[in-house]
Amino acid sequence: MLRSIVQMTRQRMDDFPPGRVPLLLLLLAAASGSAVLVRSVLPREVGLTVWTFVHLHSEEFRHRLADHPDADTIQVQNLGTAMFDRLALALMTQTELPDLVEVEQSVIGRFLRGPVQHIPFVDLTGRIRQEGWDRRCVAARFARYTVAGRIFGVPHDLHPMVLVYCPDALASLGYRPEDLTTWSDWVRAAQAFYRPGPLGTPHWRRGLALSTVEGYTFLSLLWQRGGDVFDADGNVIIDSDLAVDTLEFYVSLFRLDPPAAGPALSSTIEDFSALAQGQFLAILAADWMLGTMQLDARSLLEGRVRCRPLPVWEPGGRRTSTVGGTAMFIPKSHANVDRAWELLKHLYFDRQSLVRRFQAHSIVPPLTDAFDDPAFHEEIAFFQGQRVGELLIELAREVPPVNGSPYAPEAYKFLDAVFPDVVAGRRSPRAALDEVARRLREVIARDQRAGLKPADG
Repeated sequence: MLRSIVQMTRQRMDDFPPGRVPLLLLLLAAASGSAVLVRSVLPREVGLTVWTFVHLHSEEFRHRLADHPDADTIQVQNLGTAMFDRLALALMTQTELPDLVEVEQSVIGRFLRGPVQHIPFVDLTGRIRQEGWDRRCVAARFARYTVAGRIFGVPHDLHPMVLVYCPDALASLGYRPEDLTTWSDWVRAAQAFYRPGPLGTPHWRRGLALSTVEGYTFLSLLWQRGGDVFDADGNVIIDSDLAVDTLEFYVSLFRLDPPAAGPALSSTIEDFSALAQGQFLAILAADWMLGTMQLDARSLLEGRVRCRPLPVWEPGGRRTSTVGGTAMFIPKSHANVDRAWELLKHLYFDRQSLVRRFQAHSIVPPLTDAFDDPAFHEEIAFFQGQRVGELLIELAREVPPVNGSPYAPEAYKFLDAVFPDVVAGRRSPRAALDEVARRLREVIARDQRAGLKPADG
């Protein structure tokens, strides 16, 4: 019997939205005696459990809970990236579910398939709007975790992006940063900065460090322009003229004569080192990367770099974008949703915790109430005394909305599969994005035939 089940599983695994591992584990558990079904009817403990996949988050939560009246009954577990498969299995079997769980934005789509009423997380739309959190936070950030107009996750962060550059290198070219407001302006400066030579040798110089193997920076530029992979109704628009034009621009940065960009190196610390040595003029960085610089590259970069808004695509345009993100969700279970909601707010909306997070890691919170804290207005010696917090909270309200979709994980996978060929010139941007869109529409159509089409909100 087990053999036949496994054979059937192998045939259907690729069509199972949560992934192979959770499905195989579920079937093996069922075939071996359905022990999980027995456990599902056992009484739940009174306390609350919080799952995360990030060590820094778990430490922050424990610190925040130190003075909580129910601290002894609240358990915070850092499960690493293995958490996502464990969560999928827990949701399918309804066993050992956490009361709160953090999920990264590139992964959450796998849990948001099917009609809205079947999504395994509590719909938080009413609570968020009735208590005014959509007005107290940067509202655009909720879009990532919204399906059919219903909000299922509370964002942990904003991750506005800036350009980190070397002022001395820019001045040596005769440029002032305030004169370089558009991408066209920065391309000219980056070309002037260029020096030929193989990467890794003492003499090469490239204007911008951009990925040649992953599409995340391209997507950031697309979001900055107002484009997206999906529209607000979930339709695929990655093959739009705007997306194709943005990818053509991205690729052109490597092919101009002289080039305006070079390949990012094999690690961020190598990129930081090249920036410090004057081999990169600038890099694009989200807020969390500024924290990483200060923690991991202080000896390399302290006092040598500054931040500025992203160049705009046209005068008056958006001066930032975003990359990455995490949100917290309440799984549907026998848990007390009201208690879970109150704990979520305690962990995510405590002003002093948000200030400490910014001071330690430069992460800008979605809650704008925190922005008037002095911590966001201090001079930072690392960035030549610049008030970087003021710049970040100024840009926070310009962070573009990124439409959430159950099919975002496939979109990222399909894009990364073609991206190296596009940058290398083996495929055109139009052909590559047409293929990504076609594959996405095929997956969506397959799910619709299987009855997994999302219902209207």
